[in-house]
Amino acid sequence: MSVQIETDVVDFDLDTANWVARYRATQKEIKELQEVLDIARSHIEAAMGECQVGLHHNRPVVRWTTVTTERLDVKRVKESLTPELLASFTATSTTRRFTLIEEEQE
Repeated sequence: MSVQIETDVVDFDLDTANWVARYRATQKEIKELQEVLDIARSHIEAAMGECQVGLHHNRPVVRWTTVTTERLDVKRVKESLTPELLASFTATSTTRRFTLIEEEQE
């Protein structure tokens, strides 16, 4: 059982510590797989050139289409509005950030 030892501090039990270790290992695996994914995508995109659909045995397997989006340029809005007007459109929210602390190197 994890035990709270101070306000805002908890000492994890073995089960929770094992979940932390599993989380770390999974993050590492995801990073390694993301690198493979990025390389694979680069090869596929190079093979496609300017084409929008990639076929294998005359069947579509990849679609790479152009998408146009419009987004609010927040930087320009902040520069254009007075601080008072900007404040009237600003909403504050509070969240908790989950951060895995790096293991100390021995």
